[in-house]
Amino acid sequence: MNGALEHSDQPDPDAIKMFVGQIPRSWSEKELKELFEPYGAVYQINILRDRSQNPPQSKGCCFVTFYTRKAALEAQNALHNIKTLTGMHHPIQMKPADSEKSNAVEDRKLFIGMVSKKCNENDIRVMFSAFGQIEECRILRGPDGLSRGCAFVTFSTRAMAQNAIKAMHQSQTMEGCSSPIVVKFADTQKDKEQRRLQQQLAQQMQQLNSATTWGSLTGLGGLTPQYLALLQQATSSGNLGAFSGIQQMAAGTTASSNAGAMNSLTSLGTLQGLAGATVGLNNINALAGSINSMAALNGGLGGAGLTNGTAGTMDALTQAYSGIQQYAAAALPTLYSQSLLQQQGAAGSQKEGPEGANLFIYHLPQEFGDQDILQMFMPFGNVVSAKVFIDKQTNLSKCFGFVSYDNPVSAQAAIQAMNGFQIGMKRLKVQLKRSKNDSKPY
Repeated sequence: MNGALEHSDQPDPDAIKMFVGQIPRSWSEKELKELFEPYGAVYQINILRDRSQNPPQSKGCCFVTFYTRKAALEAQNALHNIKTLTGMHHPIQMKPADSEKSNAVEDRKLFIGMVSKKCNENDIRVMFSAFGQIEECRILRGPDGLSRGCAFVTFSTRAMAQNAIKAMHQSQTMEGCSSPIVVKFADTQKDKEQRRLQQQLAQQMQQLNSATTWGSLTGLGGLTPQYLALLQQATSSGNLGAFSGIQQMAAGTTASSNAGAMNSLTSLGTLQGLAGATVGLNNINALAGSINSMAALNGGLGGAGLTNGTAGTMDALTQAYSGIQQYAAAALPTLYSQSLLQQQGAAGSQKEGPEGANLFIYHLPQEFGDQDILQMFMPFGNVVSAKVFIDKQTNLSKCFGFVSYDNPVSAQAAIQAMNGFQIGMKRLKVQLKRSKNDSKPY
């Protein structure tokens, strides 16, 4: 019937329809039946065919339904990502069909933590068998074969798994364990992928920070109390003599020809740090301005050296100026982020920076929100706005966003560092937002 093998009797009520990919296009139902029958009696096989061809050609995949759920799972365990059929480059892919996803294994699989290392699989089965039929029970073991103190248990239905969580989670402390037993749904593939993405992003940001002005200057953090005391003295009394103490602490001896630039830098840094800072962050911002300024003169900005003439001096100046705000963020990241996002929310509309300081960021991970994009772009300067665009119908991210700085230098630094930056399988695209006055794209 319609290219399928069928029987008059019906499969078990809990049988699963399986999707199977990576099968030769030349195979018929007969060869597929020979492949599947060692694992149990087959109720139905249906090859997916391209109807635009005449006669219709196999698409190299099919659906198979065994009479029992057990046979389907055994076939999956033996074939999926393991057996490669003759003439194929990749192993068979076998998983429950989309219509069966409501009872997918990941929805019924539990992680059991804080298990006594003396327990074996049978002990775990006995503990959890009261909640229903257990399809699989496995203790996690190290290379030496010894238990790692945790296990996975898969029930026949999600309801059974939920009942086991309610009754067993933190119900007892097992022998040799420091805290009560943990019973929760095992991480799904999506959970694992998301965690891997977050770890990868954190690692990449760490590498990026160590290569930027921000990262190269964090070593000065130990001097914070002295700097802060001197800065408070300077800002309260207007006494620039205090700055000379700061200069000596940060830069050691400074050539007299650079003294004018030094004073300009420190003054600008301090004023910039004090201006526009949220209450409670003023001193930190002022501190950041001075640290950045002196580090610039001390070669801390990676060779922007003042000996290179006016261009070098200005480059050091602008970089020092653009790096102020993130020091406040480094000291109090949560407070800073929340403050900015609250201001952004209160304003209602999108706040923009000056011409050339506004960026569009494309190819953001789906799970990224305003907080994530803000923290990712803070290392390059003072962010005045960070927004991920949300689809109003679905309330999901459109995977692009908008970041504004208070100066174009920071925006260019962000483009250089972050355009093409890889997060998981995506590479960010970072570019300047077009001016409203620009002509239409050509």
